[in-house]
Amino acid sequence: MRQAEYRPFAYAPGTERSVSSVRVNERQMVVPAPLRRDSQERRWYDDQAASCVILTRRGRLLEPIPTIGPTRYRLLACKVTFAEARAYAAARDLRHERTLGVAGDSPAPDRLGSRLP
Repeated sequence: MRQAEYRPFAYAPGTERSVSSVRVNERQMVVPAPLRRDSQERRWYDDQAASCVILTRRGRLLEPIPTIGPTRYRLLACKVTFAEARAYAAARDLRHERTLGVAGDSPAPDRLGSRLP
């Protein structure tokens, strides 16, 4: 299996120097749900919650399949920082951010005040 090279990720305007590069996944890789030895930390949704990206606590950027009640995740990138994940979401017009609590916590509402899954 060939390893992906390190190269810059999608940047938000003005953050090019403050954001490090990430290992970009060039192959279609699928991670089964539920996540093992990892958990969701942040999610970004589009306006209709039809698409979403997830940042995990271990720094993986995932796309849930399907968006609601995923049975698997597409691995987009590894070793992703919060700033890089936020820039990636902004570049794809995923503007609604949701912070997920630790097990047993109530999830924080997104910016619209609703509780998306």
